[in-house]
Amino acid sequence: MKIIKQTLTIILTFWMVLMAGLVPALATTQTPKFNARATLMVDAQTGQILQEQNADQKLPIASLSKLLTVLVIQDEINHHQLSWQTKVKITPAVGEVANNPEYSNAGLTVGKAYSVKELVTTALIKSADGATLALAGAKGDSTATFNQKLQKKAKQLGVNNATIVNAVGLQNGDLPKSLQVKGVKSSAENMMTASDVAKIASVLVNNEPQLAQIASQPTFTLTGKAGTLATTNKLLTDAAYQVAKVKYTGLKTGTSNAAGYCLATAATYQGRKIITIVLHANGQSDDRFTVTQAMYRWLVRQNLQPQKLALTEDVQNVKVTGGLPTEVNVTAPKLVVWGKQTTSNAAPRMTIKLIKSLARGELLRAPVGANQVIGTVYAQENGIATLDTKGLKAPIETSIPVRQANFFQILWHQIIEDN
Repeated sequence: MKIIKQTLTIILTFWMVLMAGLVPALATTQTPKFNARATLMVDAQTGQILQEQNADQKLPIASLSKLLTVLVIQDEINHHQLSWQTKVKITPAVGEVANNPEYSNAGLTVGKAYSVKELVTTALIKSADGATLALAGAKGDSTATFNQKLQKKAKQLGVNNATIVNAVGLQNGDLPKSLQVKGVKSSAENMMTASDVAKIASVLVNNEPQLAQIASQPTFTLTGKAGTLATTNKLLTDAAYQVAKVKYTGLKTGTSNAAGYCLATAATYQGRKIITIVLHANGQSDDRFTVTQAMYRWLVRQNLQPQKLALTEDVQNVKVTGGLPTEVNVTAPKLVVWGKQTTSNAAPRMTIKLIKSLARGELLRAPVGANQVIGTVYAQENGIATLDTKGLKAPIETSIPVRQANFFQILWHQIIEDN
């Protein structure tokens, strides 16, 4: 019996030592939990999810809504329906909100006209509700009509289940009656998931450099206002929230009773654009900044490196129509994967989607230049979570130019090649 007890003691001791050695290794790979209802960290350029917590839970988002609003305004500028210099007059209804101290505002004068750029800047930096409402009505749209534009834009970005009540993020009943949406509850407000907000934020920082630049400003001056107005995003102004090797570059705060304290952040780390989303940080207003700081500190501690991902052989060349050569080699220099988060040695599954204006079916239409972006590559790899169900994504570009050619030139080229 004594021998059995001694044997059991040795086995138990060995097991405890073994487990003690395993626990730290397991702990370093576990996704942390942060003090908020939902959090998300993604590589903005590929869509790789680096951290997530309840990221697919639909929650109120308050003024994070304004990111979508300014993207709609940017579209209207791109299509020459508005310009940055277009003047928008402040109506009494908008002025009622713009000068209400209960809301986030910079104070706008009723009857005064402000440029679209001033209003966008005020909406993004000061999170001004009145300025945002003025933008929504810049073309004479009702709240309901502009909501349709917001929904259409959201779906273009892959946000398919958003609740959109207005351009601002306020509850429907918070707006003056003339700006409320009929048939919608007074308590209704905009709702999305953290994943949805990340998709919107990623498009803004990747594709709209002027909006991204505005959102990075710590202060600005508004016509008719003495002095400067400061951003609501303390990550841009308070050194206490800095994280070594991380540079904050924006983006937007949001606050309401239902949404709590929210924050969408853009930053650069290891040469990559990173987006973090915090929905309903628990505690006080500044806790959204503390949570975001903790998220970046966690990322730095992981010591992950963005590693280039080579294109698989089946997507390295794209067939051409109406040009020579009849097939062109493509590259994806921005396609990376963070760390070694996959446990599979299998090659990723890759597909290519050409830009519609450059494509005829699955063929690339000539002419195109060298190093010209012609589409997007999607890479699905085991163990890698991404915002897009198609996988990691990155632009693909041609390695050489493709010149336009007629039928006989192409035929002659093929005869020569065959010989």
